[in-house]
Amino acid sequence: MTWGSGAGVELAELAVIDDCRLTVPPGVGRADGVVRSFVARIPPGASTGWHRHDAWQTGIVARGRLRHRTADVVQYHEPGQVLVEAPFVDHEATNASDEELVLVFVAAQVDGCPLVTLRPAP
Repeated sequence: MTWGSGAGVELAELAVIDDCRLTVPPGVGRADGVVRSFVARIPPGASTGWHRHDAWQTGIVARGRLRHRTADVVQYHEPGQVLVEAPFVDHEATNASDEELVLVFVAAQVDGCPLVTLRPAP
């Protein structure tokens, strides 16, 4: 699976845990869904492009330097640092290093919702 504005952005799925009851905003309700794990590999200077998720995601940088940008905040994450993404927040992830960025993450996905929705830049 690939996505993003930069050439070579790759996403490999590792595992799926199905039949989950997920806590989802707004109103902190519950919904059926799955929990999926991935490895994202982003070449130097490449980006995922602007997108959002409909449920929580948590990742850890394994290699490289991640620039995570929302409309209001820019954060940098080094190897070993954890990133938590809230649902419905438009953001972009860019490799800010001169080596391949490797991000291992776990994503909640509500049944009937896409894993990722591409969004225009703010």
